[in-house]
Amino acid sequence: MPDFLTEKRPFKFHFLNAQECLQILTEDQKKEMVQHKTDLEFNAGEIIIKRGIDSNNILYVTEGLVKLEITNGNKIATLTMVKPHSFIGIVCCFAFDKFDFTATALENTKVTLIEMSIFQKFIKNNGEFALNLIKHMSGVANGIFHKITNFSQKNIEGALSLTILEFEEIYSSPKFKLPVNRKELANILGYSKESVINTLSKFNKESIIKVCDKEIEILNHKKLQQISRIG
Repeated sequence: MPDFLTEKRPFKFHFLNAQECLQILTEDQKKEMVQHKTDLEFNAGEIIIKRGIDSNNILYVTEGLVKLEITNGNKIATLTMVKPHSFIGIVCCFAFDKFDFTATALENTKVTLIEMSIFQKFIKNNGEFALNLIKHMSGVANGIFHKITNFSQKNIEGALSLTILEFEEIYSSPKFKLPVNRKELANILGYSKESVINTLSKFNKESIIKVCDKEIEILNHKKLQQISRIG
């Protein structure tokens, strides 16, 4: 049997991001996109996309942070957080005529709306762009699947650790300000507000993180990662 089938090696992924996808457009297509785009600004807490509205545009975050939520029955679940230079809900945009999710600005956010008809025209006329968009959408879906599976297996300590590490990646710093209050953080994690407060307090007392209102600083990165794996 070939060595590559028996050797245990870690998977290495290159995630093709949204910005890289758009760079593949021809110069003429980029000019056309600029002519058919609209730039909007949203304050923290404002709804960017309301579930059920017509999906007439592809939305691209240029600044800020966005929370993506879906509704199952009477329950609302947070799917993911969308960083700058990312599409909002791209894996769902082509499935239906209406958006099946809600997107909310977690902080002051700038979004570019690209007309769906223009985007579809690029897909039909630019095979390289279409292929890379598929790769990007697959990467996004893969990330969401792994996140949901990972969170479903975690207790509150594990889930909170994962989220703190995610915010560290988003802000590219071990010290950051949470864009949500304790109740909103609890809703993202799927736990009670009391559980979140108690766990933050525990991490603070054990000097894993330093907590001051919304200010978070990771003090013991190794311990936090360990909790995120086994918690």
